[in-house]
Amino acid sequence: MKIQLFLTMSTMLNIMSTVLFLCAIKSPTSSAFINYNKGIKKTFFMKPRISVSLSMTDNTYFQDLNILNKYQNYFLKDNYNNIITDVIDHKVSKIFVDNTYKQLVSVDDIPINDMPYTHFHIADINPVIIQNLVQKTAENNIPLYFVNFTPEYITNIQKIAGDIFSLAMYAFSIYFVISIISGIFARGPPTNVNMNMNNFKKNGSSGNNKNPLNIFANLQGDTEEQFVNPNVSLASWAGSPEVVEECKEVISYIENRDKYKIIGAEMPKGILFEGPPGTGKTLLAKAIASETNSTFITMSGSEFVELFVGMGASRVRELFETAREYKPCIIFIDEIDAIGRQRSVGGANMANEEREQTLNQLLYEMDGFNDNDDIVVIAATNRKDILDQALIRPGRFDRIIKIPLPDKQSREKILEFYLNSKNLENPFDISSIAELTDGFSGAELKNLINEAAILSVRNNYTVIQERFVFDSFEKSIVGLIRKNATVAPSTRLRVAIHESGHALLVAKFNQYFDLQKVSIQPTYNGAGGYTLFTEKPEIREGGLYTKDMLKKRLIISMGGKAAESIYYGNDFVSLGAIQDLKQANGLAKRMIGNFGMGNELEVFYNENINDDSILTFTGQNKYSEYTKQIMDKESLNLVKEAYDEAKNILLNNTNLLFKFSQLLQNRTVINIKKQNSK
Repeated sequence: MKIQLFLTMSTMLNIMSTVLFLCAIKSPTSSAFINYNKGIKKTFFMKPRISVSLSMTDNTYFQDLNILNKYQNYFLKDNYNNIITDVIDHKVSKIFVDNTYKQLVSVDDIPINDMPYTHFHIADINPVIIQNLVQKTAENNIPLYFVNFTPEYITNIQKIAGDIFSLAMYAFSIYFVISIISGIFARGPPTNVNMNMNNFKKNGSSGNNKNPLNIFANLQGDTEEQFVNPNVSLASWAGSPEVVEECKEVISYIENRDKYKIIGAEMPKGILFEGPPGTGKTLLAKAIASETNSTFITMSGSEFVELFVGMGASRVRELFETAREYKPCIIFIDEIDAIGRQRSVGGANMANEEREQTLNQLLYEMDGFNDNDDIVVIAATNRKDILDQALIRPGRFDRIIKIPLPDKQSREKILEFYLNSKNLENPFDISSIAELTDGFSGAELKNLINEAAILSVRNNYTVIQERFVFDSFEKSIVGLIRKNATVAPSTRLRVAIHESGHALLVAKFNQYFDLQKVSIQPTYNGAGGYTLFTEKPEIREGGLYTKDMLKKRLIISMGGKAAESIYYGNDFVSLGAIQDLKQANGLAKRMIGNFGMGNELEVFYNENINDDSILTFTGQNKYSEYTKQIMDKESLNLVKEAYDEAKNILLNNTNLLFKFSQLLQNRTVINIKKQNSK
C-alpha cells in the first residue's frame, strides 16, 4: 500500500510539474510587416508570428518604432477615415498596427523636426477593417507594420511577474504534496469529512496536531462546529406578555430538567412559532437559546432543499447528529414551510420528491428511535395551514405558540424600546403613534422610526423630529408624495371633489371612525390624493365588527365616485375610483363569503377566500355554480347599495361638499388632528 501510495504521489508531482513548465513557456512577441515597395506583397489572415526581416524595412523603421514606444501618449488623436484619406493623398510614409488590431499609428511623409511625435497620428480601429487597410496601403505602396504597442518597461514587468508566478506554483505544488504525505502519516487512513452546513467551527483547535504543514489533519480535527450564543434576551422582545410567559416556561423546562422529571413532566420536543412576518419569531428563538446557555443551531428551511435527491435528507441527519453531540441544544428552523408542506397523495407530484424525502427524514429525526433528550426544535412559519399534519402533531411539535400582531399596548412598548436608543427632540407622544399604526408588526414599527430618523437627517436636523414619524407613516401607507408636482387646476378640482366625498362620509359616521387627514397632493403610487381615517379605539381593540359598521366602510369607499357623479354627471366620472372599487368589492366578498352577512347565504362560509379576498393557492372548486352565482350577486348588491347611499348622503349635503372641496383646493392638505388640537 505504501509503495503504491508513493508511486501515485510521485506521478502526481511529475504531471503537475510538466503542466506548470508548459504554462511557463512564453512565445516571443514579434513584429510583422507588409511592404509593397519594390513589388513585394505579403498578405495574411491570422495573427502574425514571424520576425521582422531587416532587409525589407526602410532606414527610418527603427527610429519611428522607438518614437512609437516612447511618445505614443503624446500622438495626435485621429480617426480611421482621415488616415485613409491621407494614405490616398500620399501624405503618409508608413503605418503601424498594434498586434491586437485595435489601434494604428500613421507617420506623416515630412521631414522630422525637433518634436518628432507631432508627425504621428493614433486612431482606434475595429479588427474587421484590417482587410480594407491592407488593400488601401497596397494600392498606394505604403508600408504596413504590425508591432507591439506595449512599452518595453511594461513588457519587462510582465515578464518578471510571470517568472515569480511560475516559481510560486512550483513551491505550492511541493507544499501540497508534503502536506498530503504528512497528514497521512499523522492521522493514518483518511476518513470522510462531515460538511458543516452552517459554516461554523468549534472554538479553538484540537491541539493534537502540531505540524503546521499538516493541513488535511487540521481539517479533519476541526470539523466540529462553532456555536456562538446570540447576544439577545427576552427583554429584547417587546410584545404580548402572554407570549413571553410561554417562552419563559420553555426556558424553565431546559434549565430545570431534573425538577420536571421528578414529577413526570417531559420537556417539549418541538415548539412552533406561528405568526405574520415581522412579529419577532426569530428573535424569540434566539432569546430562548441565549437565556438557557444552550447550543444554538439555526438554518432556513430552503437550505435543506437541493437539486440532487437525498442531499436534503443528508443535511437533516448531519444537523441532528451535531445537535446530539452538543447537548443541550436548540435547533431553530426558519421558514419551515419550505420543507414541511403537506405531502402529495400517491406521489403524483414527482417534482416534490426531494422535499418529501427531506420531510420524511425530519419526521424520523424528531420522533424516531434516536435519543433526542435535551434537544429542542424550534421552527417558525406564517403558513401553519399548509404544513403536513404529521409534522405538527404532538410528539414532534408539542407546543404551538401563536405570535400575533402587537396590540396598542404592545406597540407602545415596541416604540418605546426603539426610541430609547435614539436622539429625540422632545419626548414623543407614543400613545398617538401606537394608535395610528394599528396593524403594524414590530419590524414595521422599527422601520417607521428609522425612516423618521432618515427624514430628520435629510432636513438637516441632529435629533429626530416627531412630525417626521407621521410623515413616514403616510409614506408607508400612500407612498412617496410628490410635493412639487405641477397639477392643472381642473385636475385639482376633480381630486378635491373626490377626496371631499370620502372625508364628509367619514365625518358623517363619526361613531365608528376618526378623520385624520385629507390631501390632494399626488403620490408616486399613482394616486391624485388621499384621505386618512382610523377606526375608533374601542372598535379596533375589540375586533368585533358589525354588519352595519362594515356597510359604512363600503359607503365611505364609494364616496369619491359618488361625489364625482354629483358634480360632473355619470358620463364624466373618472377612473380615479379604481382602488376604491377594488377595496369595496373585496370587502363585500368577504362579508358574504366569510362573515355570513348575506341574505340568502346568511350561514355560508367560503374557504376559497382568504384575508386578501383572492382564491387560495390550491384553486379548489368546492362549491356549485349556483352558490357562486348567489355569492357574486349578493356581494355586488352590497356595493351597489353602498354607492346609492353615498350619493343620497352627499346630495343632501351638496353645499358642504363644495365648500370643503374649495377649502381643500386652497390648503392642499387639511390635518384634522392638528385643527382639533388648536
